[in-house]
Amino acid sequence: MSDYVFDANELTFEESVIQASMKQPVLVDFWAAWCQPCQVLKPLLKKVVESYNGEVRLAYVDTDAEQNLAAQFGIRSLPTVMLFKDGAVVDQFMGAQPESAIRAMIDKHMLRESDLMLHQAMSLLEQGHEAEALELLRLAHELDPKNSAVLFTLARFAAHGGKMEDALSMLSSIPDTAAEAGMARELKAQIHFSRQAEQAGDANELLARIEANPADCEAREKFAVLLVSQGQYEAALQQYLNIMQIDRSYNDGAGRKGMIQVFELLGDNHPLTLPYRRKMFGMLH
Repeated sequence: MSDYVFDANELTFEESVIQASMKQPVLVDFWAAWCQPCQVLKPLLKKVVESYNGEVRLAYVDTDAEQNLAAQFGIRSLPTVMLFKDGAVVDQFMGAQPESAIRAMIDKHMLRESDLMLHQAMSLLEQGHEAEALELLRLAHELDPKNSAVLFTLARFAAHGGKMEDALSMLSSIPDTAAEAGMARELKAQIHFSRQAEQAGDANELLARIEANPADCEAREKFAVLLVSQGQYEAALQQYLNIMQIDRSYNDGAGRKGMIQVFELLGDNHPLTLPYRRKMFGMLH
């Protein structure tokens, strides 16, 4: 155990969890020794909480030993993890969860000075004060370099200003476990296609090449990039799929790589992602 991770029981719960949550969020892990998912989750929760360096605490409650506490909070499934803030339960989940989901839940309820600065910067931006907003974001990043929301916003500023290398450098610093990781992948993909589109050439000429020679993978690849830049994602995915059908090894697997980059741009929940991902896997296997 550490200063931030401890066992709680019926006698200590009021002070160590309820009262303590008035100052900082407290995670409570309701677990049991016989519960295998609990054994998987416990060390992961400890790792996550300790990475916040005291900004959040973790209490373990053994439900076999503390049946009154389990009943008080209506525990029906193990593990159950509740997040206490200001003396009350503000969030919870049941079952083992990935690190990214745990962090996302905690971050929703964390109040950091850099977050306040980010909100102020966005307000300034809405009022048209872009220079002041950018300066405040830079100060927020200096104060809290691990705040991925601030870092992503700075990267977006850089990309919109044409500073693509700076944007990519910042995006690469956002960990895969951060809540902004998905948006970071999407922005990376946008930058990639924006750069490629500048060098792709004329769409009509590329289309003429494809009509003259349907096996012209280079023309199809460049045409797909232009289609993405125009928001014609399904047509672009079809071009990449055609490249895979013609020559899977072309340009080091450009068809497959292109499809993956479009998926990253669209995100997992876009209606095109799942069907075309299935088509890609079907082509590969």
